Amino acid sequence: MNNAHSKPHDLKHGIQGFLVLDGIVRLFIWSNSFMLTFAVFTRLDAWPEFSPIGTGWNQIWLWKLTHLVLLYNVFYVAHLVVLRLPIPLPKEGRYEIGTGKKLDRQLIYSALIGILTKARYEAPFPGFLVFHIANLPPMCWLMGPIFGPKSRSCYATEPVIADPHLVTIGRNVVVGLGAAMGAHFQDRDSVVIKRTVIEDEVVIGALSALTGAHVKRGAVIGAASFVLPGSVIGENEYWSGNPARKRRVLPPPGEREDSAEGS
Repeated sequence: MNNAHSKPHDLKHGIQGFLVLDGIVRLFIWSNSFMLTFAVFTRLDAWPEFSPIGTGWNQIWLWKLTHLVLLYNVFYVAHLVVLRLPIPLPKEGRYEIGTGKKLDRQLIYSALIGILTKARYEAPFPGFLVFHIANLPPMCWLMGPIFGPKSRSCYATEPVIADPHLVTIGRNVVVGLGAAMGAHFQDRDSVVIKRTVIEDEVVIGALSALTGAHVKRGAVIGAASFVLPGSVIGENEYWSGNPARKRRVLPPPGEREDSAEGS
């Protein structure tokens, strides 16, 4: 009886603490990137010798500001890599939460990486090149193995990946605009951390979502589909819907569907 009427656990203060830490980390990355950028410019004596107001503004100052913005973005991405290094990789499993439950350290690790992930996807001005810097050499050689996702593909627009450290993406994977991926899901009393694996030649439709799933080679996920956690999508299978389910089997990549049906 006492358990049934016990005061429910209030998550408000924990979330507020998370937001405070999130703000501190954001300010540190933003300000420190600016500080290092200005220090490099000063060290190299790269500032123009005349005021930006007057002759030469369009030619000299805009060119220098372009260099400054580019260097700022490089330092911003470098901060994400360096801050990610000391955080242990969360282990897969089910972790209980709620009243009287001690928060497992794996969830703490996941939350800390989540702060850096938010900073990656919500970079402040002038961090509009963070996506480009993070996905192009040489920074992508560090971001992939250290920050994640471990991907052999590249995208014109970056998908939202909530847990990049536990998402693996193969070669020639196409991800539609607004698609989201993760490696954890939550029910009322627990959080499950489960790796997401996407093999080669997969197409993930726009606005679709999946977490804790295994998508095998050549599979296609239709647009605006929701793949349930723990789903295994077989090779060349087409899944769609909410929740997504298998609709049909496609021919292997490179073969026309009509020719496969006629053979």
